[in-house]
Amino acid sequence: MKAKTALAEAFATDILARRAREVTLWPKPRATVALDLHVWSGTSTGARVDSVCKWLLDELAGLVYADDRQVKMLFARVARPQPLPKIGVPKRDDGSWGVSGELYDEFDRLARAASQSNSTRSPQFYLTAQTRANVLADLRAVTQLEERWDPFDDEHGLQRDDPLAAMFRRDELVDYHAIFDTDSDRDVLRRRLLSNQIDYHDQAQQQSAVDLVFSSLFTELPVDRFGIWGRVRGRISFTPYIFDVGVLPGPGESAAFMRRFRALLQERRERWPSLFPMRARSGISMVLFEDPKSGKDLDNLVRSVLPDILEILRPQQHDLQGWIADETDPAEGIPNIPFIEVASFPAHLADMEPGSVVFGLSTADRFDSWWALATEHLERVLQEEEDRGWW
Repeated sequence: MKAKTALAEAFATDILARRAREVTLWPKPRATVALDLHVWSGTSTGARVDSVCKWLLDELAGLVYADDRQVKMLFARVARPQPLPKIGVPKRDDGSWGVSGELYDEFDRLARAASQSNSTRSPQFYLTAQTRANVLADLRAVTQLEERWDPFDDEHGLQRDDPLAAMFRRDELVDYHAIFDTDSDRDVLRRRLLSNQIDYHDQAQQQSAVDLVFSSLFTELPVDRFGIWGRVRGRISFTPYIFDVGVLPGPGESAAFMRRFRALLQERRERWPSLFPMRARSGISMVLFEDPKSGKDLDNLVRSVLPDILEILRPQQHDLQGWIADETDPAEGIPNIPFIEVASFPAHLADMEPGSVVFGLSTADRFDSWWALATEHLERVLQEEEDRGWW
């Protein structure tokens, strides 16, 4: 009750919220809504992002919308102060590999002190709410720009790997891995770290493929149904980090659905042992192809599948790359996700049965939704044109 009151007071006093109420009707009684949530937690432990979403979406009813089923596009990221990862070299008292025990202990002391000083941040919460119609208008406007906008290129920029360069880099790692002697304890350790690095490299490439698909689904499918679906449908079927979950369960079907879902995750992990369990951090991107007559709460959808994703696929709280990771076994790492991004689109936009769900393991370092990136690009282009005196 106190949290509800605090949110209501914040909405009553916030300048932007007050301005929104002056120029249009908020809370929205029936309109579908897109939400972008950014939460900075004050503690290093606490509720997962899906639990935070569940709580916030319930609390925002009456402030942003009448019912949280109106939320059809949701991006939520939770950042919290985290203890620094363990020092990435094994402790050796004789200094034969890694650092000496005394130096290791000093590094560990400094890391703990930094972690403790980083755990006193005050919690903060930022919300961007707009109608889905407004989001779709921005997406259409982006497609009409003179220079075509590519969301994947815009986000990855210079960090995007050229496929040929990535292939050569992987070959270099494999060649380097082969030079170490399997009969030497020191070389065996180096081979294992290199194997971990190769696995991490492969996983990062698969996450990039997921971004390529879902950037199109979130920004282009709603406004270019025929051009986009044919392009991404094959990738959905054959990308290891994209999962076609099937149709959501009806009454009395939940237990059977969850058994099939766990079997799907387990089968994928067994088929791709170098990709699972994960050494890389990951966000979750998800699309629900729904029947407009039977809506689904997006926060409940995520909450129903996330526990099994964390248990079986184990996306990590910290990247375990292999070169410096002390936690060389992902089974010993802490599973977590920094963000979820989920949207509900009418099933008639694609050849998917109503109620179908597709999700992917996305690059973890994205801080905005794909549709927010589209709006930012549109505003940037329009501002540049205005500055050049085109208007």
